[in-house]
Amino acid sequence: MKPAPREQLRAARRVVVLDFGGLGDHIHSLPTLWLIRQHAPAAELHVVGTAGFYGPLTPWIDHSHRYLKHGLRGDLAFLAWLRGLNADAVIAITGSNHACAFAGLSGAPLRVARKADANKRWRWQPWLLSTVVDAPFHEMPMYRSRWNAFRQLGLDGEAPEFPVTIDAGLRRAAGVDDDGYLHFSASASDDRRDLPAAQMIALWNQLRARLPARRIVVSGNATARGRARLAAIVAGIDFQPWRVFDGTLDVPAFLSVMQGAALHVGPDSGGLHVARVAGVPSVSWFRPNHHLRNWFPDDPERHLAFVAPESRDDGLHGLATETLVEAALRLLPPA
Repeated sequence: MKPAPREQLRAARRVVVLDFGGLGDHIHSLPTLWLIRQHAPAAELHVVGTAGFYGPLTPWIDHSHRYLKHGLRGDLAFLAWLRGLNADAVIAITGSNHACAFAGLSGAPLRVARKADANKRWRWQPWLLSTVVDAPFHEMPMYRSRWNAFRQLGLDGEAPEFPVTIDAGLRRAAGVDDDGYLHFSASASDDRRDLPAAQMIALWNQLRARLPARRIVVSGNATARGRARLAAIVAGIDFQPWRVFDGTLDVPAFLSVMQGAALHVGPDSGGLHVARVAGVPSVSWFRPNHHLRNWFPDDPERHLAFVAPESRDDGLHGLATETLVEAALRLLPPA
């Protein structure tokens, strides 16, 4: 009789976890990864991500790797590498086609994935896997639904945890030699998730006026769009931020800079999830969509989030600037 997944993990010499997604996805996977680590304490744990998150931030992971899409030839090379690890267990945290295919063809005795949500096809995947876990989507934050799903392997845990090691020296090295500042994020991944630039300028100006004792650090992503948007907003505001990072921080340094902030203000993007894991309160905004609850903060005492009434190609509309300002002042009253 084949051992239960819990016993297979406990006896495993090598476990590989596939976590394909963005920065926010990786942060929402942390509780599940920690659950796996606790139940495979002797295993050599490998985690394959896509956003450069794993490494110094997660010293309890033995080996971190990065998967980048390079077409069929690249995928075949990745699969050959994965099979060459001779892992006892390969676990796909997400239900993406790529992750399920890699896990299913890995050659590992224990091949696990979470079933994709109802909006995606789920036909051939179970034939490749030894175990499928299933938990509803769109009912709670992703970190909790993933954690609930993989507990079905018989893994015990009292509550989701986010174990990361953040180096304060990285923000000092980046020129941020004081704490207690405001951190503003300039952009999400596309216009439909962002406030119009003019509203962002007004928001930053009002927060500066209402919290004049706070220094301000601003950041943007490394894409051409992100850098152009950040430059336009900085050019339009009526103050000079203390520090400006236009995508130049790597992930460990970004977490370090975030940890030193007293408050984060920004859109639904990686920065919001970084704020949570860094222990920093936040004000954020979302576009209306069916998977909103997967990413919406569930701690209203520390993370205030708002859904804009309308999302257009040029940005979010109908969310009053004063609503966001007042939310920031609730979390961080003026000195």
